[in-house]
Amino acid sequence: METADLDDVSQLITESAVRDFKRDGHVCIRGLTTLEEIESYRPFLQDTAIKGVYEKRPLNERDTYGKAFLQIHNLWQRNEICKKFVYAKRFAHAAATLLGVESVHLYHDQALFKEPNGGYTPWHQDQTYWPLEKGSTVTMWLPLQNISDEVGSMHFVSGSHEIGDIKAGVISDDSHTAIQQWIDKTKKPVKTYGGMQVGDATFHAGFTLHSAGSNDSDSLRPVMTIIYVAAGTRILEPTPEQEFDLQLWLGGKKPGEKVGSQQNPILYP
Repeated sequence: METADLDDVSQLITESAVRDFKRDGHVCIRGLTTLEEIESYRPFLQDTAIKGVYEKRPLNERDTYGKAFLQIHNLWQRNEICKKFVYAKRFAHAAATLLGVESVHLYHDQALFKEPNGGYTPWHQDQTYWPLEKGSTVTMWLPLQNISDEVGSMHFVSGSHEIGDIKAGVISDDSHTAIQQWIDKTKKPVKTYGGMQVGDATFHAGFTLHSAGSNDSDSLRPVMTIIYVAAGTRILEPTPEQEFDLQLWLGGKKPGEKVGSQQNPILYP
């Protein structure tokens, strides 16, 4: 099967979607792709991801984070068809539109495959790990198969992207407890989009608090994520939690410089 062309940006991201994203720090775009488009890429994405899995321990021997999902980074560097998917202008255009910028770089992609009986994903903020300016990033979360209401999509804390780092620490049971206490105290609304069809995608900002439930089904929950960063974004002096990302994902760039190495190509326009 020939892979679909995902460079068409004629599908407009509505003004209401942009408004919702700016207000809430997250949005769900239904029908961003068709089933046929995803099916043309899914075998390559799944095969490349499974080949890249380094976690071999059974679930009962892992910590909470290890039970949450199998995490495989930068499929775009492992397979040319995966690269075509990650480089899709339709996705990057959506990211740029939601961020309100003209151009976006790739930060990195990752497959997040929640195994059958896989555990919950604790509350966390992605940008705890990223030495990047606030308000400059957005993550697309796109399932490769239908997700039922029972398995569900992520939970987001609306408006939390405006707060910045709430200092809950790295993703863990401890971060989950600290953030849940923060939610209970602030009474910030929690939103989930429930079941999703193939072709639907959520987008969330770097500091948006989010979590996901366990996978109590007997099927794998395969999801692709792509993280975008606005062109012109400056790299910050890293915290201890951000040293790893500075070394791995920014292509040798230093604090004070702008994102823009070969590791972070411009994906739109």
